[in-house]
Amino acid sequence: MLPFLLLCLWFFVILSVKAATPIGLRDLAVHLGATLSQRAPFINNTGLTDQVGWDKYSFFIRGKRVFIQSGEFHGFRLPSQPLWKDIMQKAKAAGLNSISIYTHWSMINPKAGFVDLEGVNALQPLFDAAKEAGIWIIARPGPYINSETTAGGVPGHVLTLPGDTPWNLYNGILRSNETNYHNAWQDYINTIVPVIAENQITKGGPVIMVQLENEYYNGPGQNEYVEQLKDAFRRLGIVVPTMHNDAGMFRNLINIPDIYGFDQYPLTFDCTDPTRWRDISTQFRSYHESAFPEIPLMIPEYQGGAFQKRGIQTNEMCREMTNPNSQRVLNYQMWASGSTAMNFYMFFGGTNWGQIPYPGEYTHIRSLDFAASIFESRELSDKYYELKLQSMFLRSFHDLRMTDLIGEDNTTVPGVLLTHLKNPETGAEFHFARHTSISNWYRSSFSLDIIEFNQTIAGLQVPHVLPGRDSIITTVNLAFGTRSKLVYSTASLFSDLSVDGKDVLVAYAFNDTTYEIALDFTSKPQVKVSGSIQPDVLFDQSSSRLVLSFNTAPGLTAVTMTDHGKETLLLIADYLAAKRLWMPSIVGPGMDHSEYVDITATTPLLVSGPYLVRNATIEGKTLSLWGDLETDTTMTVFASSHVDEVKWNGQTLSLSPTEWGALSAQLTGPRVSVDLPDLGSLDWRFADSLPEISPSFDDSSLTPADHTNTTNKFPPYYGKPWILYADDYGYHAGNLLWRGTFEHSENTSAPTAVNVSISGGTNFAASVWLNEHYLGPSFRPRGITNNESFPVSEDMLLDGTNFVTVLQDHMGHNLAGEIVCCTPGGRQRDLQQPKGLQGYFLVGRDETEQFTGWKVAGNFRGEDFPDHTRKILNEGKVFAYFRAGWHLPGFDDSQWEKKTPMEGLDEPGVGWFRTTFDLNIPEGFDVPLKFVFSSDQGHYRAQLYVNGWMMGKRVANVGPQTSYVVQEGILNYRGQNTLAVSLWSLEGNPEDLKIPSLELVQNGVYSGGVGAAEVDHPTWQELRGSA
Repeated sequence: MLPFLLLCLWFFVILSVKAATPIGLRDLAVHLGATLSQRAPFINNTGLTDQVGWDKYSFFIRGKRVFIQSGEFHGFRLPSQPLWKDIMQKAKAAGLNSISIYTHWSMINPKAGFVDLEGVNALQPLFDAAKEAGIWIIARPGPYINSETTAGGVPGHVLTLPGDTPWNLYNGILRSNETNYHNAWQDYINTIVPVIAENQITKGGPVIMVQLENEYYNGPGQNEYVEQLKDAFRRLGIVVPTMHNDAGMFRNLINIPDIYGFDQYPLTFDCTDPTRWRDISTQFRSYHESAFPEIPLMIPEYQGGAFQKRGIQTNEMCREMTNPNSQRVLNYQMWASGSTAMNFYMFFGGTNWGQIPYPGEYTHIRSLDFAASIFESRELSDKYYELKLQSMFLRSFHDLRMTDLIGEDNTTVPGVLLTHLKNPETGAEFHFARHTSISNWYRSSFSLDIIEFNQTIAGLQVPHVLPGRDSIITTVNLAFGTRSKLVYSTASLFSDLSVDGKDVLVAYAFNDTTYEIALDFTSKPQVKVSGSIQPDVLFDQSSSRLVLSFNTAPGLTAVTMTDHGKETLLLIADYLAAKRLWMPSIVGPGMDHSEYVDITATTPLLVSGPYLVRNATIEGKTLSLWGDLETDTTMTVFASSHVDEVKWNGQTLSLSPTEWGALSAQLTGPRVSVDLPDLGSLDWRFADSLPEISPSFDDSSLTPADHTNTTNKFPPYYGKPWILYADDYGYHAGNLLWRGTFEHSENTSAPTAVNVSISGGTNFAASVWLNEHYLGPSFRPRGITNNESFPVSEDMLLDGTNFVTVLQDHMGHNLAGEIVCCTPGGRQRDLQQPKGLQGYFLVGRDETEQFTGWKVAGNFRGEDFPDHTRKILNEGKVFAYFRAGWHLPGFDDSQWEKKTPMEGLDEPGVGWFRTTFDLNIPEGFDVPLKFVFSSDQGHYRAQLYVNGWMMGKRVANVGPQTSYVVQEGILNYRGQNTLAVSLWSLEGNPEDLKIPSLELVQNGVYSGGVGAAEVDHPTWQELRGSA
């Protein structure tokens, strides 16, 4: 029946069109295609919902073809929950339509049988903020997430699971279908997936896709495990597409999810030479078409930046490497390859507070700034504005959502790769040009004969200039507004709109280049120019083409063209002005998803000038805008002439009309003085934080380390009979303390050394004492396990029981593949690399005169930790944590010695310093703050606690991090704050014993923001008072 109906429809369309007006074959095909797509959209879906579908070109959401332009954001890395709204609004303002999120299994399910979806673990507030902003969610619950976090998010209680998979002994049971592991993820998945399911698009929520696992490989028991996950997701109510992100073009798990994607980081993460760019692959399209041609080319993780590492690689170096030029080169290449779904990892990186990091390239780094579009401080970077320019282009011009490859050529212009795409329905064309070697610094000038690409522009030669290390797009035959057509543009396009019957095209240009924009008119229009650009104007009567040739100039230039009484407006901005262009959306009709631009929300206005425009509403003749300012600003608003009142953050503005029909107003920037305390002059209090080294210390509260067997597959090197692996005793993060005993008398031989093999993760450190005698530190650059023999003299020994105390860092658990690396299917053992003592021995004694016992301490109560606000990864073991709670607000330190961390310690050890200070920052301002340590090196480690939250870790002999962003909500901006610093000195030189300086520094001040962030800081009385 369907073929007969289609044939009838074909003849009906032909007859109707012939009766109305002459029409070309291409236009007929477009008309027919549009008619068919409206009546019978042949799109794939899960079979459970048609709210999200796809064809080979792109995704459909509620029947609308979309380009998924997404950014990565992890709520757990912004521990002030009220600020999640800020990130969502900034994503929407940047033109993104989606945010991809990981959820952290270890934080949500830290103990078998216990699941916590409150506070920083909460999903509902994040989903609500996304929907309110008009942002879709791609949910990535793992269970394994990688994400540069300890054990890739796998909880410590899972790392100790017993069992082996006989079909894959090398891999172990983790991330397999083995029964113990299968049972282990049930609590987590059965709790978190229903919340995701309730927030799917089908129920009015923002979730459009759910990822299965993360960057996993084919292998026995592994494919079956991912199938189990998919079955569980479906059983728990997931009806939107499932997706998997292959770690590269490896064809892993290709037939299990609904959508297969692969991750790409073309520049990698080595920023040590920021000028070094690796060449980018040209095989994305061919790989995709060979692997899974019937779905869109999706990149679930695409390079949004890179991260600072231990030693010399800083965030600033990574920002230089992944600068706006690289964004154009990398992103345009992916568009040219046909991708219509991209997620930038990261959009906002946030903070690796507490013990979140993994022990890899930046084991001790607490900043996950990632050189992302938004700084860790939530300020907007140059990369944010470049991403906004690209995203607005994608949001405005739908033609790129469906294109065929017409040709790719690297010979016509030497050293330049040309790619030509064409929309088969609209005829719009996109010509991409980049240097064959993307690191080429040289400028290339050439002309393209458009006849090669579009027969309707006979013999047209269009001049192009390709700057060094850059990429350009020439757009051809593009409809804009409601009735206008762009013939071609070598300038970049920002957006289009239609205002009061006037079609508007917005373009921007860079310095030192001549651009051309050609528009289609039936006759020569009248041209009026307002602004600093004075274009050369040529009208070709034979082709009905108006060509404007120009060089850029500062600001925004309006070119009004009038033809037969109808006006067309071309707005041209230089790059700096374009960065401050905004198109906030107006909520559309209906109850569900009226905030989403691709559904019912509209973008009927253009705003120029402010630092950020968050939201807009139009009520009657009043336009209300909300946003942020960093300085006094001239704002220009182009909207319907019906608007005669404009408000900014609730304040009515004085308006002046411009020559070209817009409204102009002066905005006053922030007028606030922020008084910050001088931390060095505060009333600090000090206490020794390592009483365990004293032989008289009562260690009854420590955990007996008396296991003689372990499920861990990394065996001890030596030392019997006890297994001294922290995970076996329920301690999975933070500092660890081991206290061993041995007997000595005149009848026993004196040990000549204490030998230990300490495992703590990359760049860990340890200190060892015998009784109260400091034997020395253990540290080796990049060391994972250090074997040390500390000499012992007889004067250190006591008659009777002697005590060896080892304080060590636990730098987090490895990611899959961190050590064993890259054999497919053999990477999971690395997650279980033990932290603790893999060997212990008293040198000079035989095996009958060795240690008589050990005890261990980690975070307070281990997996039964009481602080469910700051979660399991906030604490570690020094005495201040373990029982005393010295890091918490409300602890009474009035009897402590008065001493500052700048005065420091007298000898190697651990000291605890506390103080309080008040802040009084007015509401209505966003004031990013950070704590900054001296960059002077020394062999010490300092941990920074703000109102009980561990927000910084300074490793002063490694670096490079010295500044630690702390957000409002962790800091009380209008009240008292408790600041605590632990100082662990590993050697006795002056530079090792003190912190030279510590400051609280203001990053900037912005009027606006999302309002005050509430504080939630459980006190000492609540968490330790009855302990």
